[in-house]
Amino acid sequence: MKHSLIFGAMILLGVACQKADIPSSSTCTLVSDPAWAQHPRAETYQTIIDQYVALGLPGISLYIQDEDGEWAGSGGMADIEAGVAFQPCTVSKVASITKMFVGTLAMLLAEDGVLDLDAPVDPWLPSRVLDKVANVRGATLRQLLGHTTGIYDIITDNGFYLAVLNDPDKHWEAIDLIEFAYGKDALFPLGTSCRYSNTNTLLVSMVIDKVTGRPHHQLLRERILEPLGLEDTYYYSHDVLPPSTAQGYFDLYNNGTIANVTNFNTGSGNGYGGMFSTVFDIATFIRALVVDQTILQPASLDQMMQFQPHIAPDDPSPDLFLGPGMMKRYFNQPLDSDNFAWGHTGRDLAYTGNCFYFPARKTICCFLVNYGTNGKSALREVFYDFQDALTDEVVR
Repeated sequence: MKHSLIFGAMILLGVACQKADIPSSSTCTLVSDPAWAQHPRAETYQTIIDQYVALGLPGISLYIQDEDGEWAGSGGMADIEAGVAFQPCTVSKVASITKMFVGTLAMLLAEDGVLDLDAPVDPWLPSRVLDKVANVRGATLRQLLGHTTGIYDIITDNGFYLAVLNDPDKHWEAIDLIEFAYGKDALFPLGTSCRYSNTNTLLVSMVIDKVTGRPHHQLLRERILEPLGLEDTYYYSHDVLPPSTAQGYFDLYNNGTIANVTNFNTGSGNGYGGMFSTVFDIATFIRALVVDQTILQPASLDQMMQFQPHIAPDDPSPDLFLGPGMMKRYFNQPLDSDNFAWGHTGRDLAYTGNCFYFPARKTICCFLVNYGTNGKSALREVFYDFQDALTDEVVR
């Protein structure tokens, strides 16, 4: 997603980057496993982290599980101002990895007979949303989850970001967010292509809330977080974040100086983003979902893995395929190879994350970075070099 105009507006408006209800970070208590040091690639993975922290990424945590065992490591700072180190146990924003949790919840509710993935969502949405959002009328949950609706992405909207700038700490309600899609042209006719749009998962969360009569954040905790024992996973702003939460950073002026932009709330807690977690917790989730397959029935997981190529002429990603609540990525590996992974990326103004399982390598790879990679900056390219170096090592 491209936000060069947005960040130009930040500069012109002289944005103040104060911390809000995410306080200065404190050190988490890491219970390390002596076996980590014995992993044959422990030194290699730590060297990759250290290399890209030295190149400017504020902080990184990384978890690996492969046929040689587990390894976890970290580098850099969770809070530059307070001098708090980033550790594997540091809580950081996972951003759009949230979508994989919400997609899994939708599948669970479909298994219960509560949701019909192939029925139009019209009865569950306000009439003004049906009238003002192109392509939403007649769309199904499956199309929303799989990004085949063509519905405009509010996260690409300049008006939305100006609203965030005017009130960075605002806690957004879904109905307020969806207004940024009112009157906007559809990206393509309903069901004819596949293009990532955060608005899709926003609408999924609205439907879940309406159909069940309960907030989806409560259902996420009851159906996924608590059963899996994900005690270090939080859904902002519904949950209070712990003191060990990392601050988030971005090079606002693209001059090599990063700023603390932790308090910029881009609609967290409305389906498409907002979860904070550790690499251990998100690894537990992806392991249960696609490796052990203990969350969903096999048929439901198969549906999440019905992938279509992502088609975005202005932001080509030939290695990206989207399914209902899940991604399939090749990360610049040859598309005719078996070096693909299942999972989801997370990209936000101040945070970045990946959590994937590489089936051919039987490897879980999850990392968190407290730097935003949605906007253009020199460090965004550093991040993608880090991602490529890490992936090359995983599939080696």
